[in-house]
Order: sequence, then structure tokens, then C-alpha cells
Amino acid sequence: MRHFPRPLIALFLSALFLHACSRPPEEERIRQSVSEAVEAAEKKDVKAFMRFISNEYADDRGNDYNGIKGVLVYQLLRPEAVKVFVRGLTVEVKGDTALVDAKAITMRGGDIKSLSDIVPEEAEAYRFSIVFKNETGDWKVRSAAWEPVGIAGLL
Repeated sequence: MRHFPRPLIALFLSALFLHACSRPPEEERIRQSVSEAVEAAEKKDVKAFMRFISNEYADDRGNDYNGIKGVLVYQLLRPEAVKVFVRGLTVEVKGDTALVDAKAITMRGGDIKSLSDIVPEEAEAYRFSIVFKNETGDWKVRSAAWEPVGIAGLL
């Protein structure tokens, strides 16, 4: 029978305990949600993207949950590949509400791996302000505002 040194066992058990008991801070959970939503958009997976949208979604443009789903379907069902780059992401959590500000560059078609592959005439840039709400443990988008901005200002 092999014996491990007690300090090593104590360290291992402490690490296991901390890992089991730790939960990512809410800001990190929201950042992860944004990352997963971008990945879903790039994969053109509307269902995966919509899991981040609240059924109570409403924005200043008159969109509700189904309206945003329609916009997303229209944008993602086009045949070209989609690539999204998020820049300047900030998250401010206050209780069960969070405000996320971000800039995003979207590009269609081609083999795009980095920002240097983008041809400005073929890309679109937006500034987003997104309100997340904690709904029974899951952070969901309740509303969003966006406006187109120039690519040069985002790079």
C-alpha cells in the first residue's frame, strides 16, 4: 500500500473542497454567457443563442422575444459564414440586474480568423448596451439597445 505525504493529501483535499464550493462570480458568469452566445451565432445555432434571451425581452425598437428570434433567424440563415469579434466588454452587476456594454464587429463570408482578416467595407460594427436579469439563477437578456458605428473606431 502506497502512502502519500500528509501535506500533499491536505493540499489535494483543500483544492477539491475549494473547487466544489466555489461558484464563479456573477460578472464572470455573464461574460461566459456573452462568449457562448457569440459562439452560437457563429455556428448559426438559433436555439442555443435564444437560451440567453428572456421570455420577458422587450427593447426600444419594439422587439419582444419572438421579434428578436425572427431577426436572428433572418441574419443567421443566410448562406455565408458569420464571424463576430467582441471588443471593450464591460459588465456592471447590481443585485439581480447587470448592464453589459460591448462593441462588436461582424463579418460574413470568407475565412476570417482574426481582426486583421477583416476588410472594412465587408464588415459591420455595433455598440451594444444590454440589460441582463437573473431569472432563477440564470442570467438572461431582458433588453438591448444597439447602434451601428464605424469600424475604425472599434479597432
